[in-house]
Amino acid sequence: MGATTRSTPNDSSVYNRGTKKFEAVVALNIGIDDLITTGDLVVLMELPKEAIITSIKYMNTDMDSGSPALVCDIGLYEATKAKSIDELDRDDDIAVLDADIYVDGLAGLQAAVLVPTETLGAGTNAVSADDAYKTVRELAGHTIASGTMPSKYLLGLKVTVDAATAVAGDVVFFVSWVQG
Repeated sequence: MGATTRSTPNDSSVYNRGTKKFEAVVALNIGIDDLITTGDLVVLMELPKEAIITSIKYMNTDMDSGSPALVCDIGLYEATKAKSIDELDRDDDIAVLDADIYVDGLAGLQAAVLVPTETLGAGTNAVSADDAYKTVRELAGHTIASGTMPSKYLLGLKVTVDAATAVAGDVVFFVSWVQG
């Protein structure tokens, strides 16, 4: 990728440098014993505070056979304790910042999706064009001066409607971002 100049007012500094793209591949295997249901939160990954999410794609096996109903949101969360992602207790150590800021009402897990499919910004409450180039920290409403930064920002998948007939399967998310 060639060098790009970007000048954006921001509460920390102005950036003029080449753009670096980062990508994470998050693979989940949802077994029959740990099927996700309404209200469940699956932490996908930790996000750098100055990340600007540019893409969220997914592909999956059929997660809801029969009359499909499974719906999820992808949003922004914060760890309230300094622990690794795997050690966090979903009820006590994670707070919601905006549960559907990146994707609102993802129904694609209802049937098999065999090609990576873009979903960033899908749905009514998802990030708007005005906010598309804001950092994770800015979307969370935090400023550097406030000193209220969480231990970690997290990207999470939250089930809003149970699967009609839940089945075990695999989901892969491809998350791309640039550093703001």
